Amino acid sequence: MKKNKIVLTIFISIVSIFMFTGCAMQTKSCEKQLSGSIQLFMELPTKYNTPDGAALDNDGNIIMSIPNFNNEELLKEGKINKPSPPVMAKIDKNNNITTWYKFKKMDMHPETDKIGPMDAAFGPDGNLYVADMQIFWNGDHKSRLLRINIKNGAPINIDVVVEGFIVANGLTWKGNTLFVSETILEHMPKVKQNEKKPNLISGVYAFSLDEMKQNAVQLEPYNKNNPDKHLVATFKSSGRVGFGADGVTIDGDGNLYTAIVEDGVIYKTILDKQNLPIKTELFAKDTKMTSADGIVWNKTDNKIYIADFLGNAVHSLDMNGNIKTLHKNGDTDGSNGLLDEPCEVIIRGDELIIVNMDMPFGNPHLINTKIDKPYTLSVIRLSQ
Repeated sequence: MKKNKIVLTIFISIVSIFMFTGCAMQTKSCEKQLSGSIQLFMELPTKYNTPDGAALDNDGNIIMSIPNFNNEELLKEGKINKPSPPVMAKIDKNNNITTWYKFKKMDMHPETDKIGPMDAAFGPDGNLYVADMQIFWNGDHKSRLLRINIKNGAPINIDVVVEGFIVANGLTWKGNTLFVSETILEHMPKVKQNEKKPNLISGVYAFSLDEMKQNAVQLEPYNKNNPDKHLVATFKSSGRVGFGADGVTIDGDGNLYTAIVEDGVIYKTILDKQNLPIKTELFAKDTKMTSADGIVWNKTDNKIYIADFLGNAVHSLDMNGNIKTLHKNGDTDGSNGLLDEPCEVIIRGDELIIVNMDMPFGNPHLINTKIDKPYTLSVIRLSQ
């Protein structure tokens, strides 16, 4: 095993030298030389130590969720002196990064006094909807769906629009309907050592824009015999990681796709004109894909792009269900744009921008083993 790690380290070093010698990362000549390769898009400041979801606004700015889940471990290791607050960051079209919204005391969950912003998506009303993952502090249906109200282009305040998730996670819109993945519909029972884990149940909910303008929607705890009316799809997965449905996206024909993070598979849900489910079926599965976290459909080439969280990889998926690996690397610190636990993908023009979460949690299926600087975003240029 030690010998394999040494060989892998040497291989990554050689690849990095080959790719980056003789060019500066932000120059046009470097971009040309590295066309079609993984590149460093941006190094994040330490105050943004754990990035996650990302949404593109109409002006080409990226609004990115920064839950900073790594605070506790970084404090323990003496790498920071004080925790960095969770925020929403903005990367403008010139790639300047600033804090876009600072969560206020009133935004925190009233019981945990915490907030964990995950995936984000702009609604047809111009406001930003954000999944608030509370499971790290309380797993008893405390996660929420939030709306950041925007006025004259600036975030003003937050409303809670849905309550009762265990793990609110991925978001995508189709018309006036917002689909939200529930990564754990019900907690798995504990099993003894060496006993087989039961299947994990996860799903996707759908909410209309009109109902989210009223009082906060209260979800009922999952009951397979009497499911909540908002639940449009459920999935069974292996339970090997404990996280099921994650990334969601809509294709050009209006079909919904859901990524199952722990098993590395993609499901397709055909929707009717009222955005109600007609049929859900397995769409893509390939041994090349260890996991499937954030996903995004790209109109230009009619493909879905997938962040492989466990496998340190990024894949493309065509409409025939074929998987192609665009890049994969071993355990790295993310230098030179190499992947470091990619959790989210977003398309801006011809750029496939990849968010590296760098949040190891000790699972044996995870390539990433430790939190380390730099905190990064990677990019692959799709047009070359």
